[in-house]
Amino acid sequence: MEVVFDIQKQVEEASKGYRLSIESTLQVGFNLLRKAPAEFIIFSVLGLIIFSNPISGVLLGGPVMASYFHMAHLVSRDQQIEISDFFKGFEKTGSLIKLSLIIFLIVLLGLIMLILPGIYFAVSYVFSHLFVWFYDKDPSEAIRLSRKTVSGNFGQILLLFLILAGINLLGVMALGIGILLTMPFSFCVVYAAFDDIIGISN
Repeated sequence: MEVVFDIQKQVEEASKGYRLSIESTLQVGFNLLRKAPAEFIIFSVLGLIIFSNPISGVLLGGPVMASYFHMAHLVSRDQQIEISDFFKGFEKTGSLIKLSLIIFLIVLLGLIMLILPGIYFAVSYVFSHLFVWFYDKDPSEAIRLSRKTVSGNFGQILLLFLILAGINLLGVMALGIGILLTMPFSFCVVYAAFDDIIGISN
């Protein structure tokens, strides 16, 4: 029997506080990546091409992120990833592009305002794309839900955010090739955190 989540209730509960095990979340993310390493690495070649250009990163980054989360969801349910899944996120291109543009502008404005507000916004909106993809929320609602979710334990989400940033930096330093592993790992970890805090319906 399929479980139907009351997403508003889940977010409301999360906003009251929760404890996220950083170590466990990283381990779950690694286990997800390990289930389909070749598929994630191949997809990351496309992701790297898109994210390496600021314009394509903003315009197409949203659908790419959704595809990562979709793939993580498949392997979490022990389902096989097909080539078509690489482009699954593009099924909601309009909403995801709009979401990415809104977040980009808000974070950019925050960075201009003494940097710290930009970091706050970037961390607060980390779950936005998952709300659009898995719960079909419009961009403004997804941003609101993400911020409210993160507010339940901003410190731990910030720590996780910084750890992933550091891991990806190491990936870039490893002749740039390491990012093909660290990038999908990061999305798997964010997926794992979201699934732990909010839950994802089948």
